Amino acid sequence: MEFFLRQVYPWLIDVSSFSSLIPFIAGLILFPKNKSRLFKLIFFFVLLTLLSEVSGQVTVLMGTSNNLWLFHIYTPLELCVLGAVYYSSFRRPIFKRSILVAVGILLLVSIFDATLGVGITQMNSMPRMVESALVISIAILYFYKVANDLSITYLDRDPVFLLSCGLLIFKSGSAMSWGIFNDALAESYDAARMCVAIILVLNTLFNVSLVYVLKRAVNR
Repeated sequence: MEFFLRQVYPWLIDVSSFSSLIPFIAGLILFPKNKSRLFKLIFFFVLLTLLSEVSGQVTVLMGTSNNLWLFHIYTPLELCVLGAVYYSSFRRPIFKRSILVAVGILLLVSIFDATLGVGITQMNSMPRMVESALVISIAILYFYKVANDLSITYLDRDPVFLLSCGLLIFKSGSAMSWGIFNDALAESYDAARMCVAIILVLNTLFNVSLVYVLKRAVNR
């Protein structure tokens, strides 16, 4: 355990942070020859993820004692961008309205958690769990759409389906870690690092998968 936390954990942090550059660079290469709105929305999601990583690194270099407030901003923004991706992919009005409702719910939860809840100096575990549940629900809703759409023959060519698969694994795997983070931190820093380690691995794998999603979104 001590070897993992002292030697492997710092390496995981660097790998996870720099992994956001992989889909960003791939997106820059593909962007000039792309006119797809879907591609631009997914690339904007990649850019948002990269900016979140850069902001975290900058605050650390500046010697900020606490940068957890960044998560309070990033969590609702992430769902807003993902919501835009799915909103443009759904045709049925009821599905589109459900995305707007999901975004509204998370915004209310995030504001409550940052003001009357744990505050901006603590990890926003509750909004993150709510966001994970909402994203998973939206991804499953897209699976339902695909199952009833006879025009889609090859699922591996549908970028939103691939994105949904990645989000389902990433969000379901990291939701519990975020949920117990504050309790683990109250117990010890090492316990909190174990929670974060799971998220770092899943984040790296998800960022790598976004390269394939972007490739499939070309001119869609």
